[in-house]
Amino acid sequence: MIVAEQYSYLDYIFKYYNDELFGGILKECMFTMCRKKNMLGFFSNERWKKNGSEKGTEIHEIGLNPDYLCRKGEECHATLVHEMAHLWQEDFGKPPRRCYHDKQWGEKMKSIGLFPSNTGLAGGKETGQKVSHYIVPDGKFIRSFNKLFDKNIKYVTKEKEIISNNKAGKSQGSKHNHSKTKYTCSCGNNVWGKPGLVIICAGCAERYSQCE
Repeated sequence: MIVAEQYSYLDYIFKYYNDELFGGILKECMFTMCRKKNMLGFFSNERWKKNGSEKGTEIHEIGLNPDYLCRKGEECHATLVHEMAHLWQEDFGKPPRRCYHDKQWGEKMKSIGLFPSNTGLAGGKETGQKVSHYIVPDGKFIRSFNKLFDKNIKYVTKEKEIISNNKAGKSQGSKHNHSKTKYTCSCGNNVWGKPGLVIICAGCAERYSQCE
């Protein structure tokens, strides 16, 4: 039941953002959970097919790193939409070389309310092998996100515990001292500090995300 609930939710928000941001044109894909070092998520083209099926029936894959599902709802959703933009480019654009973030992808991201940046902040490089993004205030993405009733990924890994988020967005069963907040970067490094800090990782040059 837990597994079905998790993947049903991912399918639900994929279809929701497909309709809201991509005009409903994206094909369904396979979702996976994978702890890839230095990655919040990834896209792989034509990675899956039904056993025994003919060539040409393959479907794409979007993977999410479960270690980062403890972030704010909009940040987790933005990671999914980031990968959906790669899916869009694969089927409706001109795909670049493997893992590269080019101008066509970047323009699509901007059009849906996510601004490409290798630091995750304004002023970062918009193209390259490793490019993140930041959410455009009052852009299409955040407006779509705010219309959702249920904004939380159902089950996340945190402190080696499985924690179910309640509707208020607060974690159940966390033993954290709430005077300090955990921050995580794409390298997998963790730091703790007061809420609201802006911290840049010297290793990956990306902003630490606040885990709540």
